[in-house]
Amino acid sequence: MRIGIDIVEVPRFQAFLSRRGERALLRLFTPEELAYAQRGEGELFVQRLAARFAAKEAFCKALGRGVPFREIQILAGENGPRLLWRGQEFPVSLSHTAAFAAAVVLIPSQARATSPAG
Repeated sequence: MRIGIDIVEVPRFQAFLSRRGERALLRLFTPEELAYAQRGEGELFVQRLAARFAAKEAFCKALGRGVPFREIQILAGENGPRLLWRGQEFPVSLSHTAAFAAAVVLIPSQARATSPAG
């Protein structure tokens, strides 16, 4: 099993988004992720995106290499969030406040997460 963890300072992430604008949003997040985040008003929008950014960073840490963030999708589900990558689902835990967003991702031993691009 491989574990990845990441934490993001929400105000710093907000400043990044303010500087980079829509181009950064489209490079980092899928349309479904953006739609979910936009259902949160005000600060919740940025907190949700920061948590998803942290999850994508945590996944890359667990994987042991970087992958394009648009290939990784964090979706809200009835039983909590789920991380999807190349047709596989991975356990993810998200948490966020006005100050911080954090995520933990697990890649089970039996997962094919190290397989080449398909």
